[in-house]
Amino acid sequence: MSDDLDRDRELAPLLEHFQERLNLLFSYFFCTFEFEGDEDLHKDPAKNRRAWELQTIQNACLHTTLIALRDLDDFLTPRTPSTNRDDIRASDFGMSQSLRFLSASERTDINKHIAHTTVPGAHGHGYRWDIFELATKAVRQSIEFLEWVEKHLAGHFLVCTAAIVCRVKTQEIYKWVAEAVRQTKHETRNA
Repeated sequence: MSDDLDRDRELAPLLEHFQERLNLLFSYFFCTFEFEGDEDLHKDPAKNRRAWELQTIQNACLHTTLIALRDLDDFLTPRTPSTNRDDIRASDFGMSQSLRFLSASERTDINKHIAHTTVPGAHGHGYRWDIFELATKAVRQSIEFLEWVEKHLAGHFLVCTAAIVCRVKTQEIYKWVAEAVRQTKHETRNA
């Protein structure tokens, strides 16, 4: 029994950290929807200090979302001999299945345009990301992982509770984001 309790105490903070990383996935959406009606968000930043500030914040939130996507993809990929020992992976919970969701080209684009200072990044001004599609893939795979934890670690109260809270919160946030995205697309088509 003590081993189970120790394992529960070991895994629960790791799952809570995963939840914090998963929350960062929604940064871009929170920023965009918070300021969508703000005229300064769309003004020329060279002529309007507040436009520059808002566009910088929105860009930072976009970068946060994209890095969170890459981080979640890493987490959902099983540990290998070359994985850093202090990296947290879904396989640390006992899940052997890969839930990787980024394609090789999506991962390369995030690396080249966001995570590293590169020539493609320098020339990528105006690069278009399908953030909602990428977030959808990440949420889908993260929910699958959380449901796996709920099923396979049901006897571990702390980690199972953390998984349930994380899953429910993520599903509610995603539902809100998906509805806002649908509404925005509907308004754009009807404008």
